[in-house]
Amino acid sequence: MKPDNKFFAFMSLAGDIILLNVLFIITSLPILTAGTSLTALYASLRKRLRGQESYIVRDYFAFWKENLKNSMIIWCILLPCLIAMIVFTSYIANNLQNLAALCVYFLLLLILLFVLSYAFPLQATFVNSPTRILLNSLLTALRHLPYTLALIFITSLPVCLTLCFPRAFYFTCAYWLLLGFSVSTILSVLITKKVFQYYTA
Repeated sequence: MKPDNKFFAFMSLAGDIILLNVLFIITSLPILTAGTSLTALYASLRKRLRGQESYIVRDYFAFWKENLKNSMIIWCILLPCLIAMIVFTSYIANNLQNLAALCVYFLLLLILLFVLSYAFPLQATFVNSPTRILLNSLLTALRHLPYTLALIFITSLPVCLTLCFPRAFYFTCAYWLLLGFSVSTILSVLITKKVFQYYTA
């Protein structure tokens, strides 16, 4: 029976969000597949939010398989950059008086955040080579800066709150295990939809 009742429709959506969140975590455990899983999560939630009839698990793994190669290449390029930024952050924390290092740090951090914000949504939406996806991610971020800043803010805020309140570990852990990645991706879908309409019209 089709769930016309708004309550059951909402519960169905909530169930799919939780299921996709768990699938994302499981398929990201090898670390190297995290980019592929993020692409599949984005594509699955975008389809679900459009109200298209689908089998959520089957769709997720179909998107996962379809984007495996390119998404893994993109992630393998970005992962060392993330690790380098973490190391650089620890250096900056101990050398706040170094103005030149601070400027370089914030410039590199912005570039990395710009690319990360659009790389996997672009991979899920357009057909292109991994290097072209990375370049287009930066260009798209710069061309649509207000959307980009909003995207970075709303997706980074839960991470910052998690790090700032370690005493709430059990609550934040439950949030990320059940909802966190899906919720952040839904927000990404809603914002990037506004951006991508300029290229898909």
